[in-house]
Amino acid sequence: MLVTGCANPAGESAADGYNGLYFTDNELQAIVGERKMHGCPVKAEHGGAELGKVVSSYVDGAGRLQCVMHIDERSVEGAIAAGLVRDGIAKELSLGYSVDVAHSAGDEGLKAQKKQILEVSLVRKGARDACFVLAYEDAEGGTQFTRDAGDTPTDPAAGASEATDPGARDPWAAFDLRA
Repeated sequence: MLVTGCANPAGESAADGYNGLYFTDNELQAIVGERKMHGCPVKAEHGGAELGKVVSSYVDGAGRLQCVMHIDERSVEGAIAAGLVRDGIAKELSLGYSVDVAHSAGDEGLKAQKKQILEVSLVRKGARDACFVLAYEDAEGGTQFTRDAGDTPTDPAAGASEATDPGARDPWAAFDLRA
């Protein structure tokens, strides 16, 4: 089964000097550019066996980190997780990552440093509202959208629209999936 969705909402503004636990817009671009998500494990609720791997990622026109995951249905755990996606139970995504935090030399307190992605999880309810499964595709038949296009608003302030961001209406538009 292939599953696509938003793993992280638009990043915080690096230009504004953000230094916190969330990813910045520049960090999201680096994750994609350096292919840091490729091969990343997919889990259920941040635990248990690996269900599959991330096979692709991109930042959409609204600045959100999108990914495509392959769930291996040959394992019992993968087959169960795929069923939970089909049934709309595992309908959100959660990005598991670590952040190195260091004390600064002055009065600035703590500073977030290196962030490392550990896994992407299929979850019932994620910590961030904008992270969800948008669609899946499996041998049982075609692409199935888990949300209506109206449920996935684009951010007009970021200049994204269906005209400028094909992924706003079709999550597979960025990929050539022909054999």
